[in-house]
Amino acid sequence: MDYKFGTFWQSLLVWVLFLASIAALFINSVTAFFLPAQEQRIRESLRAACLNLVEAATDQDQQIPSDANALPVEIHQSLEKLTRQVLGQYPGVEGGFYVNHQHDDFAGYAFPTEPLHGPHREVRREPPPREEPYIRLQARQSAQQDDSEPLIQSRDVGPSRVIVATAPVSRQRPARLVVWMMFRVTGPAQHRAQMVWYQFSTFLALGGIVAALLLTLNLRRTLSKARQSQDRLREELRRSEHLASLGLLLAQVAHEIRNPLAGISSTVQLWERLPAESRTPESLRSVKNAVDRLNSLLSHLLYFSRTETAERQSVDLNSIVRETGELIRAQALQQHVDLELDLDSQLPAIMGSAAALRQVVLNLSTNALQAMPNSGQLTCRTRTSPESGSVLLEIIDTGPGIDPTLRSRLFEPFFTTRPHGTGLGLALCREIVLQHGGQIDLQPVVPHGTLCRVELPTRTAQPERNVDKSLDAPRSEVHR
Repeated sequence: MDYKFGTFWQSLLVWVLFLASIAALFINSVTAFFLPAQEQRIRESLRAACLNLVEAATDQDQQIPSDANALPVEIHQSLEKLTRQVLGQYPGVEGGFYVNHQHDDFAGYAFPTEPLHGPHREVRREPPPREEPYIRLQARQSAQQDDSEPLIQSRDVGPSRVIVATAPVSRQRPARLVVWMMFRVTGPAQHRAQMVWYQFSTFLALGGIVAALLLTLNLRRTLSKARQSQDRLREELRRSEHLASLGLLLAQVAHEIRNPLAGISSTVQLWERLPAESRTPESLRSVKNAVDRLNSLLSHLLYFSRTETAERQSVDLNSIVRETGELIRAQALQQHVDLELDLDSQLPAIMGSAAALRQVVLNLSTNALQAMPNSGQLTCRTRTSPESGSVLLEIIDTGPGIDPTLRSRLFEPFFTTRPHGTGLGLALCREIVLQHGGQIDLQPVVPHGTLCRVELPTRTAQPERNVDKSLDAPRSEVHR
């Protein structure tokens, strides 16, 4: 629960930082995207303001004296009044006039829509000092141009970005009077705010990346610990299942042992009451058979316990199949059964107990021979699975097959369809295969016969996968 809770908050923090970074990037992108459109609107506004002021000041150039070194105060005041009247309709636009020829001076400056802070400032004539050289140069260019169309240019001056528009007054060239106007797109205050925002968004993005990396490393360690804990739980569960199956097996073994022990006990008691002549070969044979059955049950029970603790080594399954084939070849010849070994020469090695796997191959092959008492064909085949890369062992017989109604019980301990069978052979095979991380399955063969398929992981397979297979395999899986 703590693991899930911590993972949730870590993931939430990563997502919050990620979304905040995306939001900052989006805002910066939107601002940059709409900046050209904003400048175009400002240019159109400046052009209209220039034309209006030119029209309003058409007669003003005739009032400028040509022989005076300085313009009279009355002319300054008159030009400022015109500028204030026109620019009052265009918020954020400041401007005035440039007087050409020997005067080379500015006049009539006004900024009617500028917010006032403190006492009213003194009347000024020239543009702001940073932009003044550029405005003077552009005004001289407008004074020389042939038409009266406003000249509009964008400039980066220090921390500010400004748009300046100039237009000549009257048709005289060079013009004696030029209108100039300026709009400050970004000023020092805006520039500082923008820099603060850019720094904030940059640090936010870098912080998000660093936090995401740290949280990813922490999450990786947490997941590694959780995986190790899961592996331990799987192993404990597998051992618990094995112990549970052993417990069930012991209970059934105790029940199965009672019958031969009861037969031995009754026979011995009969011998005690009757003379020695009563010890016939038939009674001795029954006692021996009962003892043999007890020995078989105990041998299978020991295999169940040994396969769990058997040392795992690299095993060549082909060699085991060949050895088993030699052991059953005489019986196959006696029953007129053709034995075929179809072995993959490139079969990879598997990790396991050679003795336990030899018992599996022997039990399955013996079952197949018992299904063909008179004649038939027994095929032992090894292959590599193209999907999973695991090793496949297939034992195919041409016997009568298995009754579908009995398939669900074939793997139960002590369930058998043969009169003298113990019912532990297939149960032992399945237990060994599961402890090796594999699977065992039973399939019918057309037109008749049975295919028993055993799938085992190779020595390079991951342990987690092997454990998962053993845990996920159903206990009621069909086997023969």
